[in-house]
Amino acid sequence: MTKKQAFRTAVFFVLLVGILWGLNSLFVHPAADGTTARYRAFYKEEKENTWDAVYIGNSVVERAWVAPLAWHEHGIAVYSMSTDLQPMNLTVNVLKEVKKKQNVKLAIIDLRGIRESKLIERDYKVRRLTDSMQFSENRFDAINNAFEFAENYRKDETDLDDKISHYIPFLKYHSRWEELSETDFVKPVTKMKGVYEQTAFKIRDKEGPTITNSIGELSETQLKILTDIMNYAKENDIQLLFTAVPTRIGSGDQEHINRAFQIAEENGFPGINFNTEEMYRELGIDFTSDFCDTNHLNSKGARKLTAYLGKYLAENYDFKDKRGDEEYKSWDDAWEEYTVFYDEGWKKADEKRAKKLNKTK
Repeated sequence: MTKKQAFRTAVFFVLLVGILWGLNSLFVHPAADGTTARYRAFYKEEKENTWDAVYIGNSVVERAWVAPLAWHEHGIAVYSMSTDLQPMNLTVNVLKEVKKKQNVKLAIIDLRGIRESKLIERDYKVRRLTDSMQFSENRFDAINNAFEFAENYRKDETDLDDKISHYIPFLKYHSRWEELSETDFVKPVTKMKGVYEQTAFKIRDKEGPTITNSIGELSETQLKILTDIMNYAKENDIQLLFTAVPTRIGSGDQEHINRAFQIAEENGFPGINFNTEEMYRELGIDFTSDFCDTNHLNSKGARKLTAYLGKYLAENYDFKDKRGDEEYKSWDDAWEEYTVFYDEGWKKADEKRAKKLNKTK
C-alpha cells in the first residue's frame, strides 16, 4: 500500500467513526428517564475536579438524592451517577468513568443492587448505563464485563446478546428515524444536578416493610462484586461509604445487605443502613406519603434522606463549604431551579389530588 492509499484509508476510517458517532448521538435513546441528561451534564457541563463525592447505585438512589439540597445546606458537591437497574458488577467501570473528570475522594455506594435477583444481566440494564457513556476504552470494557458476567452467572436467565450493537448502539436504534423529535437533535441536560423529575410528586400509600437484623451469607458472586469495589477504592485512594436507601425489601434480601455492610465494616468502610426502624424514625419516613411507588421515594422522601445524609457527610468528611465560590455558581443556580420545581410541583400535584377527591364525594 502506498502512502497515498494509506492516507486515504485513514481518512475513510476517521470519517466513518465520525458518522457513526453522529448517528449514535442522534438515534440512541437508552431510557425514558433522566439518565441520559444526567450523564450528558457530567460530560458537557460539570467543571473538572469540582465534585466532593459521587453517589452510585440504581433507581432508588436516582430518586433519593437531591444534590442541590445538600449543596444549599452544607456547600458540598455530591453528584449521582446512578442509572435505573444499574448492574452492580459494573460499579468499578462507573468509578473509572467518574475519575476521568472528577478527582473524587469519596464514593457512596448503595447496596440494593447486590441482591441475587438483581444480579441477572439484562440487555436493558446494561444499555441504560453503557448507552449513556461516551465512546471510550472504559465503555467497551464495561460491555465486555457485562457479557462475561452474563456467561458465568445464571446464564439461562439472561437476555444479553448482540454484542456488536452494544459497541455501536446505532445498529439497534436505527429504526427510530420515524420517532425522531426535537430532543433528539437538541439533547437536554439536567439543570438540577441530576434531580429525578418523572415521579417526584406522586404518592403511593403502602405499609412499610418488615425489618430484620439477621445476617445472611453472600454468594461467591456477591462477595466478588463487593470485594472488587473495595479493592479498586483501596488501590485508587478512594474512601467508600455504603448505604441502603429506604425501600420495601424482603427479609432474605435484607439479610444479604446486612452481611454486605458487615464485610465492608470489617474492611474499614463505614455504612448507613436506612432500612431500620430506628432510621425510619430518625429521618421521619412516612410510608403513606414519602413514596411514589412500592420501592422508591418521592421528592418529599428524597429531601428527608438527603437532609440526613448531607449532614452526615458534612460532619464526617473534610469537605470545604464552597457556597459563594464563583466556580460553583451552577450549584447555586441548581438550587434556585430546584426550589421552583419542588414548590410548584407539589402545589399542582396537591391541587390535582384535591380535585380528584372532590369528584369522588
